[in-house]
Amino acid sequence: MLSAADNDLLTRTDKGTPAGEYMRRFWMPALLSEEVPTPDCPPVRVRLMGEYLVAFRDTTGRVGLLDRYCAHRQVDLFFGRNEECGLRCIYHGWKFDADGNCVDMPAEPPESNFKNKIRLTAYPCREHAGIVWAYLGPRELPVCFPEFEFAELPKTHIYIRKSLLNCNYLQAMEGNLDSSHVNYLHSFATGNALAPGQGGLTLDKHGRSGRVFRDVAPTFEIKDTEFGFMIGAKRRLVGDKAYWRITQWLLPVHTMIGFDRGETLLWDAWVPMDDEHTWVYRVEYNPWRPITPEETYEFDHVGFKTLNVENIPGTYLPVRNKANDYLIDRALQRTYSYTGIKGTNAQDAAAIENQGPTPIADRTREYLGRGDAAITQMRRKFIKAIRDLQQGVEPVPALKGALYRVRPIAVTLQDDGTPFDVAAREHVFV
Repeated sequence: MLSAADNDLLTRTDKGTPAGEYMRRFWMPALLSEEVPTPDCPPVRVRLMGEYLVAFRDTTGRVGLLDRYCAHRQVDLFFGRNEECGLRCIYHGWKFDADGNCVDMPAEPPESNFKNKIRLTAYPCREHAGIVWAYLGPRELPVCFPEFEFAELPKTHIYIRKSLLNCNYLQAMEGNLDSSHVNYLHSFATGNALAPGQGGLTLDKHGRSGRVFRDVAPTFEIKDTEFGFMIGAKRRLVGDKAYWRITQWLLPVHTMIGFDRGETLLWDAWVPMDDEHTWVYRVEYNPWRPITPEETYEFDHVGFKTLNVENIPGTYLPVRNKANDYLIDRALQRTYSYTGIKGTNAQDAAAIENQGPTPIADRTREYLGRGDAAITQMRRKFIKAIRDLQQGVEPVPALKGALYRVRPIAVTLQDDGTPFDVAAREHVFV
């Protein structure tokens, strides 16, 4: 469990808070490129770590991210006209470029230089892999863009999703650091090879016959790194080998989950919209080959084992959500699915969004076990990193983008005592 003070330290991300200032040292996903698809298209509202912003793509194709409210009379620039390399307020026509400069004040006298004194808050943006990333921190810091492998892959090798969770980012991110919940939350009724808590024969994510495990629950080893840490979840196989599922946690809000070499890998970013809502960005990517039409079909058609969320058409809001109890089917819960909720993301949301009566979990009431080792270590490391910044120590991974050139993987290794990060090194580092 955490103290109330430490829980607040980790979960509050508004500008000026310790965690908020820490996260602002990093490039963060702000929106998808598809939200501002063409030059001079309509602007979109953006909420990021509690800040009210507006994004637009100007006439040259450049994306701007500005304070949402006009410097004149605080009118919402979402209603503005995106035209001729700037966003013009509908109230009095003040116009701002992608750098936040006021470039026109039509109601002022022609000889006035007033516009040269006015500037909106504007944040630098970069586009990679269909995501618009923004940097909200001090401009003087030599921060680097995180060199995730998927950012350099062809479009044919990646698939992107975005959706909303109605809870704090921390409990959302912690779900991906918890490998042991898979044996229950995403399992199936007794008699199925994926029955809860059962060992023996398992099925892979495509329903094919898989490995024969000797262990019901995994054991965990954690390797601390400059970027965060690697989690090795070990399940012993029949014979002298072990199956390792190696997950990456990368500061501040990234997790990566792997499957066997050659299969499509997962990257998630758990981005605070504010302290009670989280934008989840998911990239499914394959470094070795294009994503197949069959995989794309699976991503788009939600079943009980589907990894992706199903959004309400035209939005990034999940079809299965807290307001409708995730469309739980109690009959199927008794006979087929452990939860009765369709889709692993919706199953996760049912657990993540309901950790207590408020959107921020009260970690003073928790009792963590051995299976929570990664969550415990993440909290300790994150708290230390935030407190280091309060003492003037800048976060190393924000300054070393190459640290993010790692991948998750699931791999079978000899069970001979060699540390998993050493034995799997050729599979993990890009």
